[in-house]
Amino acid sequence: MNQTMNRKIIKLVVLSFILGFVFQNHSSATDQIIAHPNSEELLDKLNIARDLKQKKHDHYEINKWKPSFQKLLKENGEKRSTVRRQAKDSLVEYLARLTTTYVLLPENHPLFPKVKEELIAQHPDNCKKKLTESYHNQLSLISNACHPELIKGRILPKKASFLAKLLKPTGRIKFEDRMRFIGITVEPSKWNIQADYSIAQLRAGNIYNARKENEKLLKKSTKLSEGQGRGLNYRIEGNVRTYKSLNREFIIHRALIEAHAKKHQEAKEFLSKALKINEVDEIKKSQSFIIGEIESLIKSSEK
Repeated sequence: MNQTMNRKIIKLVVLSFILGFVFQNHSSATDQIIAHPNSEELLDKLNIARDLKQKKHDHYEINKWKPSFQKLLKENGEKRSTVRRQAKDSLVEYLARLTTTYVLLPENHPLFPKVKEELIAQHPDNCKKKLTESYHNQLSLISNACHPELIKGRILPKKASFLAKLLKPTGRIKFEDRMRFIGITVEPSKWNIQADYSIAQLRAGNIYNARKENEKLLKKSTKLSEGQGRGLNYRIEGNVRTYKSLNREFIIHRALIEAHAKKHQEAKEFLSKALKINEVDEIKKSQSFIIGEIESLIKSSEK
């Protein structure tokens, strides 16, 4: 009887020790997440980018039409075009830092909610007038900022879902799709918003929505890239892309979608089709990461 009691006591002591060790390690792991080694560096870089944006972009936007500002530029020997470009560059850098910080900063970091609020504040719903070119351009800039993180795929599904809501295509893009659906040709919008929205849906685990948006892009770009493929579109202002080049990119995106959907044969066919289309080395290099992901997913299915 005493031996049985002693065994039970020993088991309870051992169990208590194990549970205590587990909870202690869990607490340590949680602390490590909060004290992410890159968190402070991320926030420091964001602070620097924000300060520069306020000095360059915000100052320019507030003062650009004031006669006193024009006079000051002349006195300093500065060109308006140069100051405008510097203002735009500072905004682009800020949005890139803000997006990267949102993606990589742990959600349990005390400053994460503020970073998320700051990103929401940059959406054109909150800083631009609707149905204007500036509204569409602002969303396009946010899309370009999100693109590298979405392509790298190092984003949690919950965060990707948030970016998908942020990148929801505008009425202008939806109007273009409706017109093309009924056979009416209209001026193409900047398709980067729609493409990044599709990838954001994929990273969030919404394969159906990702494929649906990609199908619209493939239909438009395939038609416009027929023949010589000399039509032009823009991914980033000043960076000219042919429709054939964009079509190739969207086919690669489709291969990624099908690879994640475990439709590996279809993924192979889309990737093979894309790689047969000629592309400049610089763009090929930028697409190497996503191609590597597709090939890895296909290879893992063959094991």
